Amino acid sequence: MKKSILGFVSVFVVMTMTAGAQGANETPQAVIAAFNTRFPHATVRKWEERKEGFIADFRLGRKKLFAYFASDGTWKGTETPIRWTKDLPAAVRDGWRNSDYSAWRVLDLKKIETPEQPLYTLHVNNGDLLDADRHDAFLEEYMLFFSEKGELVRKDKM
Repeated sequence: MKKSILGFVSVFVVMTMTAGAQGANETPQAVIAAFNTRFPHATVRKWEERKEGFIADFRLGRKKLFAYFASDGTWKGTETPIRWTKDLPAAVRDGWRNSDYSAWRVLDLKKIETPEQPLYTLHVNNGDLLDADRHDAFLEEYMLFFSEKGELVRKDKM
C-alpha cells in the first residue's frame, strides 16, 4: 500500500513537471463532471492533458490549486502550493527541522492530497553550502515527502 501511494505521488510530481496544454473543450465530459462535483465553487483557469490523465489549474477562493484526474473522471489527487515553511503543519515542520535537510534551502512546498493519504513535499537543495572558492560545488537537490505525522517517507534526487 505504501509503495503504491509513493508511486502515485511520483507520477503526480512528474505530471506537474511536464506540460501539454489542452483546452476545456477537449477534456472528457467525465473529467469535467467529476471536477465540478468535487470542486463546485472553483474557477478553472485551464486544463492540461498528460499521458497519465488530466490536470485542472484552478482557483478556489484565493487559493491556486491543481487537481489530477484519470481519463474516466477518477480523482487522483489535489496539489496545493504552500508559501512558507511556517504554514506547514507543526508535525511536518518539526519532522523537517529534525531531518538532515533542515539547513538546506527550501525551493518549493506543496501539500498533495490523494485518496490514500495527504503528503507534504519540500523541494530542497544545499546551494548555500559553498566550497572554498564560493561555488555551489556540492549542489544536491531532493524532493522530500513527509506524512502528516512529520515522518520523512521518501526522498527523490532531482
